[in-house]
Amino acid sequence: MKKHLRRALGIASALFLVGAVTLAASPVQADVDARIAALERELALLKQNQETADEERALAAEAKMPNFKYGAGKGLTISAADNNWSINFTQRLQLFSTFYITQDNDEKGYQQGQIRIRRFRPSINVTSQQGFYDVKWVFSGKNPVFDGDGYLHFEKANPYLPTVGFGFNPSVTALNEAAFRPEDSILAFNLGLAAGQDRGLVLAWNTLPNMGLAKIAYLNFAIGHDELDEYASDPSVMDNSRSMIVTLGLRPLGGAKAMGGIDMSSFQYDFAYESLRNGYKAGSDTLKTTNATKAVSLATLGTATGDHTFVGHGFQWSPLKPIAMAAHYIDWKADADTGVADDLHATEWRIAVNVWLWGPKSGMFGGSKSEGGISTSPMYSVIDVKD
Repeated sequence: MKKHLRRALGIASALFLVGAVTLAASPVQADVDARIAALERELALLKQNQETADEERALAAEAKMPNFKYGAGKGLTISAADNNWSINFTQRLQLFSTFYITQDNDEKGYQQGQIRIRRFRPSINVTSQQGFYDVKWVFSGKNPVFDGDGYLHFEKANPYLPTVGFGFNPSVTALNEAAFRPEDSILAFNLGLAAGQDRGLVLAWNTLPNMGLAKIAYLNFAIGHDELDEYASDPSVMDNSRSMIVTLGLRPLGGAKAMGGIDMSSFQYDFAYESLRNGYKAGSDTLKTTNATKAVSLATLGTATGDHTFVGHGFQWSPLKPIAMAAHYIDWKADADTGVADDLHATEWRIAVNVWLWGPKSGMFGGSKSEGGISTSPMYSVIDVKD
């Protein structure tokens, strides 16, 4: 009996031990399974993060490649993905054919219907620091060299700050642009009113905010060493020629909405003033035009020097996209150092209409100044010279 009891107790003890070991091992196994599952989830997350990082690196590598963009009338632009720098290659080609009301006069340069190339100017424009620094080179004129201008765009920091231009011929937003230049404005071309200041400094406010409905389209102030004979002059010549230019463009309804499809915001009044001291004594013509093969000499001060004053007023309006109208009046007075007898006075009236017949994007009866295309510009101009 005792023998059987001891055997039963032994079996019970063994079963108890096995059960205890099993119960003790169960939490350990569960913990191991949980850790394995956590490791598997962590591994999957690491794989996902790695794939995302690879995609981001691929996108970053792609973003480092420069962008190439070509636009009609805008040329080819190569720029960084973050717009930190850009290089633009473009060119300007103008073909003119002029028909005069007066009869042909080859001796004075009038030739009816002659087709000529007015301009063919390749140019390069480089910017950096998101466009703050801006340098332009233009191949132009009779001299086979590039004209260079630099600009600092402070308006990018604050719209009330100006763009500062400097160099050989920095741009001035001015009166003569209002007449579309189907032919050169005789009183404005070769002078500061022709959208440039020779060897000068320009302060330009061209992005001022609206003032209610009204808007100042531009306000420019320029000073410089002006050459009347511009590209034909010897760049090494130093004299006491100098000029000061003030121009203003005002849109009284610049913030107005279109009414019946008619754009009222584009109606603009233009004002220009220039005080010029002519110290160039090479005997070049004071006033001339390039709208003929031979320059038409309207007036000359000979080898004399003198002070010149220009005052201009203009209006321009583009009621519809393919149509623009403009008119301007310029008054010029020359006070010669040699005496009253050599003083001169001239005025110019000009009315022009510009109609875009075709644009590369808009098709027939489309196009614009920014888009480019084919346009026609009938114009009526009267120049009166008194001496």
